[in-house]
Amino acid sequence: MATTEHRVLPLRLEAAPLSVPLVGAFVYRTDRPYELAVDFRGAGTHLARWVFSRELLLDGQVCATGEGDIQVWPLRRGTEPRVFLAFSNGAQSCVVSARAKDVRELCRRLTELVPRGQERRHYDLDAELSALLAH
Repeated sequence: MATTEHRVLPLRLEAAPLSVPLVGAFVYRTDRPYELAVDFRGAGTHLARWVFSRELLLDGQVCATGEGDIQVWPLRRGTEPRVFLAFSNGAQSCVVSARAKDVRELCRRLTELVPRGQERRHYDLDAELSALLAH
């Protein structure tokens, strides 16, 4: 039976001319252990949804990671360490940040549910690929 973790984190839209209240609703499912989804919400509106590798967030809390559409990196300057997430679809892009302690707690929960290296116990990627290639 799959377990789903929902976590809403307050986010800061970086480089915005005005302060924009924004939250990220992160969803992780143990039956899809390689991915993490985040729904961005602001001003009472669903703004966007991104699905990306859980490893990006796990690694990005301690070092810069990712290429192309999604990049994640920590920034330890100032009084409140933050984790930055950059999203780009080619035409549009944005950078948001979350408190490092919130990201650390989310990542702790993700690896508690499915430890690194144990993803195959929850999802047989080889079987899925074989089924796709058979059609």
